[in-house]
Amino acid sequence: MYHQCEVTAKYIIPLFRSKVAKILIDEYGLTQNEVANLLSISQATVSLYLGEKRGINKKLNSFIDLKLVDYYARSYAEELIHGLKDKNVIYLCSLCKELSKKNMENHRP
Repeated sequence: MYHQCEVTAKYIIPLFRSKVAKILIDEYGLTQNEVANLLSISQATVSLYLGEKRGINKKLNSFIDLKLVDYYARSYAEELIHGLKDKNVIYLCSLCKELSKKNMENHRP
């Protein structure tokens, strides 16, 4: 079994970022480069997220509360659009705590 922080680093953060990237591009019309700058990642990583080659894990998705991840991703995307870039850690920590409460990170993907 993985430690909670390992699961978060390996699976939750990429999933969260991929959802944020998709929201920013699909709903706010940002370019991949703009999203990359906002998330402090490369444009290539954004491309991988959009192509679902990174950030998506079918085993993980079978037991994680994706609605909760979507909620946090959407909230963070709105913060980014309004220029509040420094709240990434707050959203990730809150998401991690919520998932832990629901015992979703205790499974091994």
